[in-house]
Amino acid sequence: MAEIVQNEELREEEESSLTLAEIWKIVVLHWRWIIVSVILALCLAFCYLRYAPSTFSSSMKILVKDDNSKSRSMRSGQMTLEEMGIVSNSAGFDNELEILTSSNISSRVVKSLKLYVSYKLEGRIKDEELYKDNPYIVDMPEDQLKDLASVVQMTMETQGKGLKVTGKIYAPKAKDPILFEREVKTLPGSFSTPVGTIILQRNPGAKPSENRAMKATIMPIDIAARIYGSRLTATGTSKTTTVALIEFVDTKSARAVDYLNELFKSYNEDANEDKNEVALKTESFLKDRIEAIRSELDVTESDLENYKRKNELINLANDATNSLTKTTEYQKEQVELETQLNLVNALIEYMDHPENLLSVIPSNLGLKDSDIGKMLEKYNDNVMNRNRLLKASSEDNPVVRRLTTQLEEMWPSIRINLRAIKQDLLTQKKSADSQYQLFSQRVNDVPIQERSLNNITRQQEIKSELYLMLLQKREENFISLASTAAKARIIDAPQYNGKVAPRSKIILLAALVLGLGFPVALFYVLGLLRTRIEGREDIERLTKIPIMADIPLLPKSADSEGALAVRENNNDMMEEAFRGLRTNLRFVLNEGEKVIACASCIPSEGKTFVAANLAMSMALMGKKVVLVGLDIRKPRLVKLFNLRSSQQGITNYLASSESGYALLESQIYHGVENPNLDILPAGVIPPNPGELISRARLDEAVELLKEHYDYVILDTPPVGLVSDTLSIARVADMTLMVCRADFSPRSNFTLINDLKKDSKLPKVSLVLNAVDLSKRKYSYYYGYGRYGHYGHYGHYGVYGKYGHKASPEGHTEK
Repeated sequence: MAEIVQNEELREEEESSLTLAEIWKIVVLHWRWIIVSVILALCLAFCYLRYAPSTFSSSMKILVKDDNSKSRSMRSGQMTLEEMGIVSNSAGFDNELEILTSSNISSRVVKSLKLYVSYKLEGRIKDEELYKDNPYIVDMPEDQLKDLASVVQMTMETQGKGLKVTGKIYAPKAKDPILFEREVKTLPGSFSTPVGTIILQRNPGAKPSENRAMKATIMPIDIAARIYGSRLTATGTSKTTTVALIEFVDTKSARAVDYLNELFKSYNEDANEDKNEVALKTESFLKDRIEAIRSELDVTESDLENYKRKNELINLANDATNSLTKTTEYQKEQVELETQLNLVNALIEYMDHPENLLSVIPSNLGLKDSDIGKMLEKYNDNVMNRNRLLKASSEDNPVVRRLTTQLEEMWPSIRINLRAIKQDLLTQKKSADSQYQLFSQRVNDVPIQERSLNNITRQQEIKSELYLMLLQKREENFISLASTAAKARIIDAPQYNGKVAPRSKIILLAALVLGLGFPVALFYVLGLLRTRIEGREDIERLTKIPIMADIPLLPKSADSEGALAVRENNNDMMEEAFRGLRTNLRFVLNEGEKVIACASCIPSEGKTFVAANLAMSMALMGKKVVLVGLDIRKPRLVKLFNLRSSQQGITNYLASSESGYALLESQIYHGVENPNLDILPAGVIPPNPGELISRARLDEAVELLKEHYDYVILDTPPVGLVSDTLSIARVADMTLMVCRADFSPRSNFTLINDLKKDSKLPKVSLVLNAVDLSKRKYSYYYGYGRYGHYGHYGHYGVYGKYGHKASPEGHTEK
């Protein structure tokens, strides 16, 4: 079962595949149509090349500067991985390529070259496109052009010294265009339209239009930018450079070169504008920040000044050292004053005792007051003089009295002076204590002052450094703003590369291939859509059953009534075909096998014709042959062999209960067309043909015929309409299934294959009938040449109406 399925798949694959042999067959059979197709295709190609607009290409190479990577490399002093070619990071370069092909740059180029207006000169078949040689220049004011959203088409015709302008405005949402007609009496001139003012002027560099109308189309800039931008391509020449190859295609070679030149200029202008825009914004930012930082710096410096002034600071380190020194000095002064004060207190305490009067007062104690020292010294001298006098005299001595009086007068004065000195010392000590506390506090406040001063100083330094940096950046920005270096430079200037479309050789070659391939494909598809077989090749695709012979179509000169093609002493193609069939049968039939059944799937395929001529061919070989008409529903043999009308036939024997060969022999026509050929026609048509054939009488009749004849050929009914043939198959040794070229449906072979597979017919073989060798396709198949025409031989009627007299024209059996 698997092998059968595999064989079916292989067969289907063979059927669906297009082989070189099939292509060659189609070429041989339909070469006239192929030549016509090739000529037509080439003519169309020439017409296309004549009227199709030509497209030209221009290209240039530019170097896109990458300053950032260069500066980074210079600063680092080392080669990066990108520079060594190990890693490629071309994001920046890719961005520049995108900018080059952007709508923004295209819009700048379109506005600069005024490509939003296209011109054509009216022609007989096609209009001639103009560039720079247009007789008139059409334009619109820039402010109105920016707002233009509609396409304006105009036709200008010379009218005196002016122009007559007719045009259409295609609004985006309007169903119909807006028509207008204007007259411009003098040039330059202008006129108004619903979408704006249109300006007209003569082109001084162009020749007159020779009374031919000129057409102009004004497009919105964004539409024109998209149209021209789509013709531009920019690619990098390699992954390790920033060199861009820019190509532009256009219908005018001069415009393509101009576009590239303007593209380079617009790209640099756009880059400089971007750079200047950044610089201007940077300048404004720096200006604002400098003012703000200056104000903050003034506040910080004012705070520093106030803090120093408040804390009486000039230099914190020097002030701290000075305060520490002063503290030491005032501390020492405090000790000295305290000592002096103690001495004064001691003297005052001494002099507060009355008993010490006229006694020596202690001196040279270290008092720094020279006046009190002199007074004490003078007082002590007087005391010592008095005491010396008292040793020699009494107190009443006038000198003693005078000295006593002086001493008594000096004592209060000394006491007063001592108290004054004490008060002065107290004052000095208070002042020293105050100064000591002041400078000591200053020494203690130094860390706090240092921290506060550092905070204020730090803010002042930060503001100062930021202020200086902003000033530096402002100067750098001024330099950058003044710089106008180009972003890119040209390596290869724009140059014309030649015509790129339409490519004449490719189009002509395509037309030739199409002219050859279209009819081949068409005839191949038509062949796939065929429902009828054409020849042996079709049969071999549809079935594996062997083909015993190919029978050519009967020539027109043959007897159309008898349709007996095989005759004695005749050596035409038909004779040879049946000789071949006869020879092939000898290799199929074994010893003792004599019965051959001729059948077909549908009527008019020629089974009776094949059976009759095969019988005649075997009879000419000297074999005793009987042709039995078992198609008892529609008998053909009587009319085919022009037999006399009678009621004799095999049905008489089948319906009779009498046995023996005598009754069967009485129903046979002997020596018809040849002494060795006997005919046993069908006879009277019975009311029950199916049951009659199914009886054992048929087996007996065939056995009797096999005893008296070398070959028994049975003409059976079509198997596709009735089941009689399947009943007759039990008595046959082999079956010849007849199919007819250009007539038998391809679907018949499904039935034939099923009959073969189910062994319902013995030794099934095929015979291809009615091959019209006058047609080229059969001449190609067989190489036989022209051999005439069959004629008509009997009829079965329309498929499915077996037994009716009517049949489709051209497919009847007689």
